[in-house]
Amino acid sequence: MAREVVVSGMRPTGRLHIGHYWGVLKNWVSLSDRYECYFFVADWHMLTTGYADTAALQANARGYVLDWLTTGLDPEKCVIFKQSDVPEHAELALLLGMTTPLSWLENNPTWKEQLQELSKTKLGKAAAGEEATASEGMAASRYELRTFGFLGYPVLQAADILLYRGSRVPIGQDQLPHLELSREIARKFNSIYGPVFVEPQPLLTQTPKILGTDGRKMSKSYGNGVELEQTPESLRAKVMSMYTDKTKIRADDRGHPEPCPENPTGCVVYALHQLYTPGFEKIGEACRAGRLGCVADKKNLIQSLEAPFAEFRRRRESYAAHPEKVDEILAAGAQKARAAAAKTMDQVRQAMRLK
Repeated sequence: MAREVVVSGMRPTGRLHIGHYWGVLKNWVSLSDRYECYFFVADWHMLTTGYADTAALQANARGYVLDWLTTGLDPEKCVIFKQSDVPEHAELALLLGMTTPLSWLENNPTWKEQLQELSKTKLGKAAAGEEATASEGMAASRYELRTFGFLGYPVLQAADILLYRGSRVPIGQDQLPHLELSREIARKFNSIYGPVFVEPQPLLTQTPKILGTDGRKMSKSYGNGVELEQTPESLRAKVMSMYTDKTKIRADDRGHPEPCPENPTGCVVYALHQLYTPGFEKIGEACRAGRLGCVADKKNLIQSLEAPFAEFRRRRESYAAHPEKVDEILAAGAQKARAAAAKTMDQVRQAMRLK
């Protein structure tokens, strides 16, 4: 029996951090054992907000693939490719755009929220008397981001999924509205041209919430991430700068490692202990009892992180030593993806009377 198809991608906007590892990559590795999986570098999607600065686009794309391989993604078990290497993504997005109501895109809450957030970034820098960089100056302006590509990214997103008959999309609970828009786009197309597409269903994933060094959600845009490629020196600096508990001023003060009224976000250090330190419960007990200070606790975390980060660097260096392998994997992945995409597009063109 044919396996269900899973489709997912990442925008190459910078270095990956442990939030990506625990939230996405570990899940991808597991899914590739159970589903027919297509995992792609979403370089066209990166342009929807980052079109002003593409200098690092190719390096980031290759870096992502290296990180994926390092964390265990096997090209023998899944299809790994770059979105721009499969032009059928653009063709299907164009055709889906013919039937997608403009109001669906304008009412997309993510679009509105991102415009507001990027506008605040620009205004905040101006108020502080700082100059935005070239990319910040473009990306932070809500008017300059009122582009066709940015408004229409949900159509391209739908095309990414539907092109491979994606029946399952791995997402978190907060991303359900995004997938529903893709389902509506497929539904509208099918209502006009017949049952061409399967409406993709969510594959809800339970992942730990990874806090950044400042207590907010770990995000590249916040600059609070712990990157997968941290050196021993940079890793130590990251950990020593982590937010713990503003009420625990002295080492013998009673701490609040978990989220609570006294420490709403919880302690970042303890959250990472829960992922990397066996017997982390004892650390929590010692903190709550005032037997463990924050500096000592951070040093303990550094010890817990040293081995997994060293292993990641070792594995990544072994892949990076043979860059031609990355090219071969992407070329082979694009060939497989295009073969699947061609079948879908043939049916789409027939349904629309384009052939």
